Amino acid sequence: MTPKQRFIAALSGETPDQIPMTIWNNKLPGGDLNDQLLELGVLVINKSSVWQRNLEGIQIEHRDEVTADGSTIRHTSYFTPAGKLITVERILPNTVWIEKYLFDDPEDYDALEALIASRVYLPDFEQFMADEHKLGDQSIARPMTIHSPMHELIYEFMGIENFSIEWAEHRERLLHLCDVLKTDWRKRVEITAVSPTKFAVIEGNTQLQVIGEERFLTYYFSNIEEACEILHEKGIFAGAHLDGNNKKLAPLIARTSLDFIESFTPPPDCDLSVTEARNIWKGKSLLVHFPSSVHLFGVKVIEAHVKEILKQAAPGDRFAIGISEDVPIQGIDTLVPLFLLIKKNGTLPLKIQPTKYTK
Repeated sequence: MTPKQRFIAALSGETPDQIPMTIWNNKLPGGDLNDQLLELGVLVINKSSVWQRNLEGIQIEHRDEVTADGSTIRHTSYFTPAGKLITVERILPNTVWIEKYLFDDPEDYDALEALIASRVYLPDFEQFMADEHKLGDQSIARPMTIHSPMHELIYEFMGIENFSIEWAEHRERLLHLCDVLKTDWRKRVEITAVSPTKFAVIEGNTQLQVIGEERFLTYYFSNIEEACEILHEKGIFAGAHLDGNNKKLAPLIARTSLDFIESFTPPPDCDLSVTEARNIWKGKSLLVHFPSSVHLFGVKVIEAHVKEILKQAAPGDRFAIGISEDVPIQGIDTLVPLFLLIKKNGTLPLKIQPTKYTK
Protein backbone atom coordinates (compact mmCIF):
# COMPACT_ATOMS: atom_id res chain seq x y z
CA MET A 1 0.00 0.00 0.00
CA THR A 2 1.09 3.60 -0.54
CA PRO A 3 1.41 6.04 2.40
CA LYS A 4 -1.77 7.81 1.28
CA GLN A 5 -3.70 4.54 1.00
CA ARG A 6 -2.64 3.57 4.52
CA PHE A 7 -3.83 6.89 5.91
CA ILE A 8 -7.23 6.68 4.20
CA ALA A 9 -7.56 3.09 5.40
CA ALA A 10 -6.98 4.26 8.97
CA LEU A 11 -9.74 6.86 8.59
CA SER A 12 -12.21 4.43 7.05
CA GLY A 13 -11.69 1.60 9.55
CA GLU A 14 -9.91 -0.71 7.16
CA THR A 15 -6.65 -2.35 8.23
CA PRO A 16 -3.58 -1.29 6.22
CA ASP A 17 -0.41 -3.37 5.98
CA GLN A 18 1.38 -1.18 8.52
CA ILE A 19 0.74 1.75 10.82
CA PRO A 20 0.41 4.97 8.75
CA MET A 21 3.18 7.46 9.51
CA THR A 22 2.52 11.18 9.00
CA ILE A 23 4.13 14.59 9.34
CA TRP A 24 2.66 18.02 8.68
CA ASN A 25 4.44 19.95 5.95
CA ASN A 26 5.30 22.80 8.34
CA LYS A 27 7.02 20.34 10.71
CA LEU A 28 9.43 18.92 8.13
CA PRO A 29 13.06 19.39 9.27
CA GLY A 30 14.31 20.32 5.79
CA GLY A 31 17.12 19.27 3.49
CA ASP A 32 18.24 15.66 3.21
CA LEU A 33 16.21 14.72 6.28
CA ASN A 34 13.02 15.30 4.30
CA ASP A 35 14.20 12.80 1.68
CA GLN A 36 15.03 10.26 4.39
CA LEU A 37 11.53 10.57 5.84
CA LEU A 38 9.97 10.07 2.43
CA GLU A 39 12.13 7.00 1.85
CA LEU A 40 10.74 5.54 5.07
CA GLY A 41 7.19 5.95 3.75
CA VAL A 42 6.09 8.96 5.80
CA LEU A 43 2.99 10.74 4.45
CA VAL A 44 3.26 14.55 4.31
CA ILE A 45 0.01 16.28 5.29
CA ASN A 46 -0.01 19.60 3.45
CA LYS A 47 -1.96 22.31 5.28
CA SER A 48 -4.12 23.90 2.61
CA SER A 49 -7.50 25.55 2.00
CA VAL A 50 -10.48 24.96 -0.25
CA TRP A 51 -11.44 28.63 -0.43
CA GLN A 52 -10.10 32.14 -0.68
CA ARG A 53 -11.59 34.72 1.66
CA ASN A 54 -12.09 38.36 0.75
CA LEU A 55 -13.41 41.23 2.87
CA GLU A 56 -15.74 43.32 0.73
CA GLY A 57 -16.11 47.00 1.56
CA ILE A 58 -13.45 46.90 4.29
CA GLN A 59 -10.32 49.06 4.19
CA ILE A 60 -7.30 47.34 5.75
CA GLU A 61 -4.05 48.93 6.89
CA HIS A 62 -0.96 47.10 8.21
CA ARG A 63 1.97 48.45 10.20
CA ASP A 64 4.90 46.14 11.06
CA GLU A 65 7.69 46.53 13.56
CA VAL A 66 10.60 44.16 14.14
CA THR A 67 11.52 43.42 17.74
CA ALA A 68 14.96 42.76 19.22
CA ASP A 69 14.39 39.00 19.11
CA GLY A 70 13.66 39.17 15.38
CA SER A 71 9.92 38.55 15.54
CA THR A 72 7.49 40.82 13.73
CA ILE A 73 4.73 42.73 15.52
CA ARG A 74 1.91 43.45 13.08
CA HIS A 75 -0.73 46.11 13.79
CA THR A 76 -3.76 45.66 11.55
CA SER A 77 -6.61 48.17 11.32
CA TYR A 78 -9.98 47.31 9.78
CA PHE A 79 -12.18 50.22 8.75
CA THR A 80 -15.76 48.93 8.62
CA PRO A 81 -18.99 50.86 7.93
CA ALA A 82 -19.75 50.55 11.67
CA GLY A 83 -16.34 51.56 13.04
CA LYS A 84 -12.64 50.80 13.29
CA LEU A 85 -11.14 47.62 14.74
CA ILE A 86 -7.48 47.00 15.58
CA THR A 87 -5.60 43.77 16.24
CA VAL A 88 -1.94 43.21 17.13
CA GLU A 89 -0.17 39.95 16.30
CA ARG A 90 3.31 38.58 16.96
CA ILE A 91 4.45 36.67 13.89
CA LEU A 92 6.84 33.79 14.57
CA PRO A 93 8.07 30.89 12.41
CA ASN A 94 5.09 28.55 11.77
CA THR A 95 2.74 30.38 14.15
CA VAL A 96 1.07 33.68 15.03
CA TRP A 97 0.25 34.87 18.55
CA ILE A 98 -2.52 37.43 19.12
CA GLU A 99 -1.35 40.16 21.49
CA LYS A 100 -4.45 42.35 21.13
CA TYR A 101 -7.83 41.05 20.04
CA LEU A 102 -10.22 42.93 17.77
CA PHE A 103 -12.78 43.33 20.55
CA ASP A 104 -12.06 45.96 23.20
CA ASP A 105 -15.48 46.87 24.62
CA PRO A 106 -19.22 46.64 23.82
CA GLU A 107 -18.93 49.53 21.37
CA ASP A 108 -17.13 47.11 19.03
CA TYR A 109 -20.06 44.73 18.52
CA ASP A 110 -21.46 46.54 15.49
CA ALA A 111 -18.05 46.82 13.83
CA LEU A 112 -17.36 43.12 14.44
CA GLU A 113 -20.71 42.21 12.96
CA ALA A 114 -19.94 44.34 9.89
CA LEU A 115 -16.52 42.71 9.53
CA ILE A 116 -17.98 39.19 9.66
CA ALA A 117 -20.73 40.13 7.20
CA SER A 118 -18.09 41.41 4.76
CA ARG A 119 -16.47 37.96 4.42
CA VAL A 120 -16.86 36.42 0.96
CA TYR A 121 -15.62 32.89 0.28
CA LEU A 122 -14.54 31.78 -3.18
CA PRO A 123 -13.94 28.05 -3.77
CA ASP A 124 -10.31 27.35 -4.70
CA PHE A 125 -9.99 23.66 -5.47
CA GLU A 126 -7.15 24.03 -7.95
CA GLN A 127 -4.57 25.07 -5.35
CA PHE A 128 -5.93 22.48 -2.94
CA MET A 129 -5.42 19.69 -5.47
CA ALA A 130 -1.93 20.97 -6.24
CA ASP A 131 -1.15 20.56 -2.53
CA GLU A 132 -2.80 17.12 -2.58
CA HIS A 133 -0.53 15.86 -5.37
CA LYS A 134 2.64 17.76 -4.46
CA LEU A 135 4.45 14.54 -3.52
CA GLY A 136 2.26 12.06 -5.40
CA ASP A 137 1.16 9.18 -3.16
CA GLN A 138 3.22 10.59 -0.27
CA SER A 139 1.18 13.72 0.30
CA ILE A 140 -2.40 14.60 1.09
CA ALA A 141 -4.00 18.03 1.48
CA ARG A 142 -5.76 19.09 4.67
CA PRO A 143 -8.34 21.91 4.52
CA MET A 144 -8.20 24.77 7.00
CA THR A 145 -9.82 23.98 10.35
CA ILE A 146 -13.39 25.21 10.86
CA HIS A 147 -14.26 25.98 14.49
CA SER A 148 -17.66 26.35 16.09
CA PRO A 149 -18.83 29.99 16.15
CA MET A 150 -18.38 30.39 19.91
CA HIS A 151 -14.84 29.00 19.74
CA GLU A 152 -13.99 31.45 16.97
CA LEU A 153 -15.52 34.28 18.97
CA ILE A 154 -13.37 33.45 22.00
CA TYR A 155 -10.06 32.72 20.33
CA GLU A 156 -10.08 34.97 17.26
CA PHE A 157 -12.17 38.01 18.17
CA MET A 158 -12.35 38.47 21.95
CA GLY A 159 -9.93 36.46 24.04
CA ILE A 160 -10.95 34.58 27.17
CA GLU A 161 -11.04 37.58 29.51
CA ASN A 162 -13.22 39.76 27.27
CA PHE A 163 -15.49 36.81 26.50
CA SER A 164 -15.99 36.08 30.21
CA ILE A 165 -16.90 39.69 30.96
CA GLU A 166 -19.32 39.88 28.03
CA TRP A 167 -20.86 36.53 28.95
CA ALA A 168 -21.67 37.97 32.36
CA GLU A 169 -22.71 41.47 31.32
CA HIS A 170 -23.93 41.41 27.69
CA ARG A 171 -24.79 37.78 27.00
CA GLU A 172 -27.70 38.47 24.66
CA ARG A 173 -25.56 40.71 22.42
CA LEU A 174 -22.71 38.19 22.48
CA LEU A 175 -25.01 35.34 21.46
CA HIS A 176 -26.39 37.45 18.62
CA LEU A 177 -22.81 37.81 17.33
CA CYS A 178 -22.51 34.02 17.56
CA ASP A 179 -25.58 33.75 15.33
CA VAL A 180 -23.92 36.06 12.79
CA LEU A 181 -20.81 33.88 12.90
CA LYS A 182 -22.98 30.77 12.40
CA THR A 183 -24.03 32.03 8.96
CA ASP A 184 -20.36 32.57 8.08
CA TRP A 185 -19.47 29.13 9.53
CA ARG A 186 -22.08 27.40 7.36
CA LYS A 187 -20.63 28.93 4.18
CA ARG A 188 -17.26 27.37 4.95
CA VAL A 189 -18.70 23.97 5.82
CA GLU A 190 -20.77 23.88 2.63
CA ILE A 191 -17.80 24.76 0.42
CA THR A 192 -15.74 22.07 2.15
CA ALA A 193 -18.52 19.54 1.53
CA VAL A 194 -18.39 20.04 -2.26
CA SER A 195 -14.59 20.17 -2.38
CA PRO A 196 -12.36 17.25 -3.43
CA THR A 197 -11.02 16.73 0.09
CA LYS A 198 -11.17 13.30 1.72
CA PHE A 199 -11.26 14.59 5.29
CA ALA A 200 -11.88 17.81 7.18
CA VAL A 201 -11.32 19.12 10.71
CA ILE A 202 -14.46 20.87 11.95
CA GLU A 203 -13.53 21.51 15.58
CA GLY A 204 -10.31 21.91 17.50
CA ASN A 205 -8.31 23.08 20.49
CA THR A 206 -11.37 22.70 22.70
CA GLN A 207 -10.56 23.31 26.36
CA LEU A 208 -13.31 22.19 28.70
CA GLN A 209 -11.79 24.13 31.60
CA VAL A 210 -12.50 27.29 29.60
CA ILE A 211 -15.94 26.63 28.11
CA GLY A 212 -17.39 24.10 30.57
CA GLU A 213 -19.64 21.12 29.87
CA GLU A 214 -22.89 23.11 29.67
CA ARG A 215 -21.59 25.55 27.05
CA PHE A 216 -20.01 22.69 25.08
CA LEU A 217 -23.30 20.82 24.89
CA THR A 218 -25.29 23.96 24.10
CA TYR A 219 -23.03 25.84 21.69
CA TYR A 220 -20.49 23.34 20.31
CA PHE A 221 -22.18 19.96 20.10
CA SER A 222 -24.95 20.96 17.67
CA ASN A 223 -22.45 22.60 15.31
CA ILE A 224 -20.22 19.52 15.34
CA GLU A 225 -23.21 17.32 14.53
CA GLU A 226 -24.47 19.61 11.78
CA ALA A 227 -21.05 19.74 10.13
CA CYS A 228 -20.67 15.96 10.39
CA GLU A 229 -24.03 15.44 8.73
CA ILE A 230 -23.20 17.81 5.85
CA LEU A 231 -19.77 16.24 5.28
CA HIS A 232 -20.90 12.64 5.67
CA GLU A 233 -23.51 13.14 2.95
CA LYS A 234 -20.59 13.80 0.60
CA GLY A 235 -18.46 10.92 1.88
CA ILE A 236 -15.99 13.16 3.73
CA PHE A 237 -14.51 12.12 7.08
CA ALA A 238 -15.01 14.71 9.84
CA GLY A 239 -12.62 15.17 12.75
CA ALA A 240 -11.46 17.36 15.61
CA HIS A 241 -7.96 18.62 16.42
CA LEU A 242 -7.56 17.80 20.12
CA ASP A 243 -3.90 18.14 21.11
CA GLY A 244 -4.37 19.05 24.76
CA ASN A 245 -5.62 17.46 27.99
CA ASN A 246 -8.66 15.46 26.93
CA LYS A 247 -9.58 13.34 29.98
CA LYS A 248 -12.59 15.47 30.97
CA LEU A 249 -13.58 16.29 27.39
CA ALA A 250 -13.34 12.72 26.08
CA PRO A 251 -16.80 11.47 27.20
CA LEU A 252 -18.45 14.44 25.46
CA ILE A 253 -16.50 13.89 22.25
CA ALA A 254 -17.54 10.23 22.37
CA ARG A 255 -21.16 11.35 21.97
CA THR A 256 -20.45 13.16 18.70
CA SER A 257 -20.51 11.79 15.15
CA LEU A 258 -16.86 12.68 14.58
CA ASP A 259 -14.88 10.09 12.62
CA PHE A 260 -11.39 10.87 13.90
CA ILE A 261 -9.37 12.75 16.48
CA GLU A 262 -6.36 14.55 15.06
CA SER A 263 -3.10 15.40 16.84
CA PHE A 264 -4.08 13.41 19.93
CA THR A 265 -1.09 13.62 22.28
CA PRO A 266 -0.69 10.90 24.94
CA PRO A 267 1.37 11.10 28.16
CA PRO A 268 3.77 12.36 29.28
CA ASP A 269 2.67 15.55 27.51
CA CYS A 270 -1.10 15.24 28.02
CA ASP A 271 -3.42 13.39 30.37
CA LEU A 272 -5.22 10.71 28.32
CA SER A 273 -3.49 7.50 27.30
CA VAL A 274 -3.96 5.74 23.98
CA THR A 275 -5.64 2.86 25.81
CA GLU A 276 -8.13 5.23 27.47
CA ALA A 277 -8.78 7.07 24.20
CA ARG A 278 -9.39 3.82 22.30
CA ASN A 279 -11.81 2.63 24.98
CA ILE A 280 -13.75 5.90 25.16
CA TRP A 281 -13.73 6.79 21.46
CA LYS A 282 -14.77 3.43 20.04
CA GLY A 283 -15.25 3.59 16.27
CA LYS A 284 -13.25 6.82 15.95
CA SER A 285 -9.81 6.86 14.33
CA LEU A 286 -6.90 8.15 16.40
CA LEU A 287 -4.25 10.26 14.64
CA VAL A 288 -1.51 10.51 17.25
CA HIS A 289 1.13 13.18 17.63
CA PHE A 290 4.18 11.51 19.19
CA PRO A 291 4.79 13.45 22.45
CA SER A 292 7.18 16.33 21.81
CA SER A 293 8.90 16.19 25.21
CA VAL A 294 10.11 12.62 24.62
CA HIS A 295 12.45 13.90 21.89
CA LEU A 296 14.57 15.41 24.68
CA PHE A 297 15.51 12.05 26.25
CA GLY A 298 17.28 10.21 23.46
CA VAL A 299 16.56 7.33 21.13
CA LYS A 300 16.25 4.61 23.79
CA VAL A 301 13.46 6.49 25.55
CA ILE A 302 11.84 7.25 22.19
CA GLU A 303 11.92 3.52 21.41
CA ALA A 304 10.27 2.65 24.69
CA HIS A 305 7.49 5.16 24.12
CA VAL A 306 6.96 4.02 20.52
CA LYS A 307 6.55 0.42 21.67
CA GLU A 308 4.24 1.36 24.53
CA ILE A 309 2.03 3.53 22.29
CA LEU A 310 1.82 0.81 19.64
CA LYS A 311 1.06 -1.80 22.31
CA GLN A 312 -1.84 0.32 23.53
CA ALA A 313 -3.02 0.81 19.93
CA ALA A 314 -3.13 -2.93 19.16
CA PRO A 315 -4.39 -4.46 16.93
CA GLY A 316 -3.71 -1.17 15.10
CA ASP A 317 -6.85 -0.43 13.11
CA ARG A 318 -8.12 3.17 12.96
CA PHE A 319 -4.70 4.43 14.03
CA ALA A 320 -1.90 6.60 12.65
CA ILE A 321 1.09 8.23 14.31
CA GLY A 322 3.45 11.04 13.44
CA ILE A 323 4.29 14.69 14.01
CA SER A 324 1.71 17.49 13.88
CA GLU A 325 3.03 19.79 16.64
CA ASP A 326 6.37 21.49 17.27
CA VAL A 327 9.24 19.29 18.48
CA PRO A 328 12.60 20.32 19.99
CA ILE A 329 15.08 21.74 17.43
CA GLN A 330 12.72 20.59 14.65
CA GLY A 331 13.56 16.96 15.36
CA ILE A 332 16.85 17.16 13.48
CA ASP A 333 18.37 14.36 15.56
CA THR A 334 15.19 12.43 16.40
CA LEU A 335 12.67 12.33 13.55
CA VAL A 336 14.45 9.76 11.40
CA PRO A 337 15.10 7.40 14.37
CA LEU A 338 11.48 7.89 15.48
CA PHE A 339 9.98 6.88 12.15
CA LEU A 340 12.48 4.05 11.74
CA LEU A 341 11.23 2.64 15.03
CA ILE A 342 7.59 3.06 14.06
CA LYS A 343 8.18 1.33 10.74
CA LYS A 344 10.15 -1.49 12.37
CA ASN A 345 7.44 -2.18 14.95
CA GLY A 346 4.37 -1.10 13.01
CA THR A 347 3.46 -4.11 10.86
CA LEU A 348 -0.24 -4.91 11.24
CA PRO A 349 -1.82 -6.54 13.09
CA LEU A 350 0.34 -5.25 15.93
CA LYS A 351 2.06 -7.84 18.10
CA ILE A 352 4.43 -5.96 20.36
CA GLN A 353 5.63 -5.94 23.95
CA PRO A 354 6.65 -2.68 25.66
CA THR A 355 10.20 -2.06 26.82
CA LYS A 356 11.09 -0.64 30.21
CA TYR A 357 12.95 2.63 30.40
CA THR A 358 14.24 5.14 32.90
CA LYS A 359 14.63 8.85 32.39
